[in-house]
Amino acid sequence: MSRRQLFWAGAFGSLLLSLLLNLSVGAGAIGPGTVFDAIFRFDPETYEHFVVLYQRVPRALIALQVGATMACAGAVLQGLTRNPLAAPATLGISAGATVAVLIGVYLFDLGMQAQGLSALAGGLLGFLCCLAVARLVARSRDPRGLTLILSGALVSMLLFGIANALLLSDPSRRTDFLAWVTGNINHFYADRLAMFWWIGALALLLLLILARPLTLITIGAEKAAAAGVNVPVVTGAALIAVAFAASSSVAICGPVAFIGLVVPHIVRPFVGGAFGLILPAAAVTGAVVCLLADLFARTAFAPYLLHTGLVMDLLGGAVFILIVKRRYLTARTRRPA
Repeated sequence: MSRRQLFWAGAFGSLLLSLLLNLSVGAGAIGPGTVFDAIFRFDPETYEHFVVLYQRVPRALIALQVGATMACAGAVLQGLTRNPLAAPATLGISAGATVAVLIGVYLFDLGMQAQGLSALAGGLLGFLCCLAVARLVARSRDPRGLTLILSGALVSMLLFGIANALLLSDPSRRTDFLAWVTGNINHFYADRLAMFWWIGALALLLLLILARPLTLITIGAEKAAAAGVNVPVVTGAALIAVAFAASSSVAICGPVAFIGLVVPHIVRPFVGGAFGLILPAAAVTGAVVCLLADLFARTAFAPYLLHTGLVMDLLGGAVFILIVKRRYLTARTRRPA
């Protein structure tokens, strides 16, 4: 078997294993046979069936949706910006969607469906603010590199500061969103998943349709234009799809950060640079990472539960430091005087 074939076999095998572990392991272990019966032959009188179908299955489905959408969004952002640190969490998308939901709830008392729409608008606006700040600082129409990431960090800090101020302004509502704002995969958000999952699915479908022209654009805008690609239209459509995909995940369970940063670096050495392969590989691997992170959050310190977003912050923060050291600091020290 080739290296790529081994990767696909390992990815799908890991997905099935992590999904089974997520459904079986918890406060009480439930065997695979009982899990199968709970899904396909549900008995409302059996407690284990109730736990699997109404608690663990929703968590697993949310982890699948969040992992796939965030990983694909990060892969596209890194490709289009040619920046290894680009991700929804580092370019203001997650923060914009988060603060938009809280503004809608606290100031306008929006219902759940309207919260999803505000998340989409906020994620797109947060990304545009990041680009605007980067262009202002770099005085360039196409800022890249560390300037873009620092602008994203600045915008994200400002937006999360507004989010925290909103949470502190109304203690009675704070408990409803305090867990959500840290990225909390929880079966309580099953109704949010049912309402918003299709947004992320459509966004990923659009990115798959645009996979070939996006690959040509990453090779070179001039070469892509010579091949008949409408570079501004394709780029704009892809970025909107990325913002909507990531924002739909935020609308469901809050900002689960850094999946979009970590996963593309895992899959790219195995599948190459073509988006037709990167996107499905990132979706599967992102789902695996999120499932395992949620499993760790539920079991590592049992009976206490961590939020999945906190686990991803720890993992992503370590990877972020390694990438900065390798990409920017080490590269500078190697330059000749």
